[in-house]
Amino acid sequence: MTPPAGRAGDEPVAWELDVDDSVLLLGLAYVFPSIFGGVIVLACGVLVWIVGAAVWAGDLGRAIGLIVVAVLALLSRRYLPALLATNLTTPFFERFSRLGLLVGGSLGALALLGSTQVHPSAPLAVFIASWVPLVLTAAFPTTGHADLATATLVVDDTEVPLQEVRTFRAVSVDTFAVCWLSYTRGAPTAPRVVVLPSDYVDVVADLIDAVPESSKEGRSTIGRAERLVAGFLGLGMVGIGPFLWLTLPPGDGRAIAVYAGTMFGLFGVLLLWYAYSA
Repeated sequence: MTPPAGRAGDEPVAWELDVDDSVLLLGLAYVFPSIFGGVIVLACGVLVWIVGAAVWAGDLGRAIGLIVVAVLALLSRRYLPALLATNLTTPFFERFSRLGLLVGGSLGALALLGSTQVHPSAPLAVFIASWVPLVLTAAFPTTGHADLATATLVVDDTEVPLQEVRTFRAVSVDTFAVCWLSYTRGAPTAPRVVVLPSDYVDVVADLIDAVPESSKEGRSTIGRAERLVAGFLGLGMVGIGPFLWLTLPPGDGRAIAVYAGTMFGLFGVLLLWYAYSA
C-alpha cells in the first residue's frame, strides 16, 4: 500500500490498495480458493478410496483405469489454464501462495465435511456462500488520486463528479475504509462505493467538502413506467423466498425456499434500489 504522502499546500496525493495490505482482505480472498480446494481434496480422497477398494477386491484393471482417467483429466490443457489464471490476467499461483492454498484446501475440506453434520445439502450452501468474499475482493487492487487544486478525484480510472456528491460516509475496517457516496439524480454511472486506505479518508473528505454542490435540482434518469416496472419486479423477486417458505413442505422444501429467496432476493433488492435512486 502506498504510504500517505505529505501534503504541502494543495499537492495531489495518490494511493494503491491491494488485498496484501490487509489481513482481513487477504483472508477473504482465500475463502473461495480454500473451499474450491476443499472440493478437490475431497474428490481426491474419494478417488483414492475407490482405487484402494478396487485393489483390495483384486480388481486391478478397474483401479488402473481410474488412475489413467484421473491423470488424463489433470493433463487436459483445455480447461486447466482457465483454472490457473484469474480474470485480472494475474497468474493464479502469484496471487495465492502454494502453502496458503494447501492449508486453505485442507481447512476447506474439513469445513465441507463438518457442514454435512448439519444438513446433507449444507456443503452446497457453504460453496455458494464462499462466492460472497470472492465478489468483495474481486475488484482489488484499487487505485486513485485526489487533487485539491484542480478539484479532481479519480478512483480506478473513473473521475468522480464531485459537484453531484450530496453526502460522504466512510467506515474504517482494519487498514482500509469503505466509503459511500450519495449523488443527486442524474449521475447514475458514478462510483458509489469507494475503497481506499484509511489514511486517505480525511483527504478525500476535505476534497469533497471543498467543492460546492451543484445547485441544479437532480432529475430522474428513467420514466415513471420503468420505475414502476422495476419496483414491482423487485418486490416480486424479494417475495419469492417468503412465498416458497409458506407454501413448500418442511425439510427440503424449506431449503429450496432459502436458496431461492437468497438468489432472487439479491436481484430484487438491486431492482428496488434502481427504482428508488435512478
